[in-house]
Amino acid sequence: MRFNLLMLPFIAYFASFATYAEEAMTACLDEFPPYQILGTPPKGEHVAALHQLADETNMSLRFVTEPNFSHCMKRLEQGSADVIAGILDREERRHFLHLLPMRTDTAYIFATRSDAPPIESYADLKNRLIGVSEGVHYFKQFDEDDSLTKIQLNDVHLAYKLLLARRVDVVISSMETLSTIFTSDPQLKNEITAQPYVHELDRIIYFGLSKYSPHADKIQQLRERVEKAFKTGRFEQVIQQFAAEHPQYYQFKSVSGDTY
Repeated sequence: MRFNLLMLPFIAYFASFATYAEEAMTACLDEFPPYQILGTPPKGEHVAALHQLADETNMSLRFVTEPNFSHCMKRLEQGSADVIAGILDREERRHFLHLLPMRTDTAYIFATRSDAPPIESYADLKNRLIGVSEGVHYFKQFDEDDSLTKIQLNDVHLAYKLLLARRVDVVISSMETLSTIFTSDPQLKNEITAQPYVHELDRIIYFGLSKYSPHADKIQQLRERVEKAFKTGRFEQVIQQFAAEHPQYYQFKSVSGDTY
């Protein structure tokens, strides 16, 4: 009996450690290539970052899927999912999400085909068809400028496909998005040019952790680990690695000029 009593603290310690180690984080995904590609298992840039997040926080990772982004946000608001990847800081989201840094967007760039006239100032955007992503807010001057000719597209990767197909003249995107595209297919550096005019951002892209998640009571501990990984570029590294290993999700040359 004396031996069993002495062992009780050690048994309790290892039991609590096992419970912590078995914690799972549930991420919500919708179909959004190449960031989120549903399947068994799911893949994508955000999925790679979520796996790294799970590693950094010593949790296992599970997924739930929804038909669109707004349904995922509703899950987080209700607490039926723990985390989402790749979101911007919006005031209305702070009511139900803890924002944890994933990667940085340094600037909006204006990309053209390599044979296009230069864009050296904002004024050079006039009289060009600019591909923009539906529902994305860029910067105030650009968003509110009705004198520019803009066409809304499903996502930035479709915009780049149409750029190469000569269906749009300019694509606005983050420099990081274009860098990932070049990682997937270095030959595209000969066909796509980031023009001299840029709009500086220095903006952070976040993970959103639901304030109704059972993990939210450990937010300070989680934030310390995630911020350390962010500062050392570990999330960006796995995103770039995904792009390098899965060029099939960045096949821009497959779009012909008469499709859209």
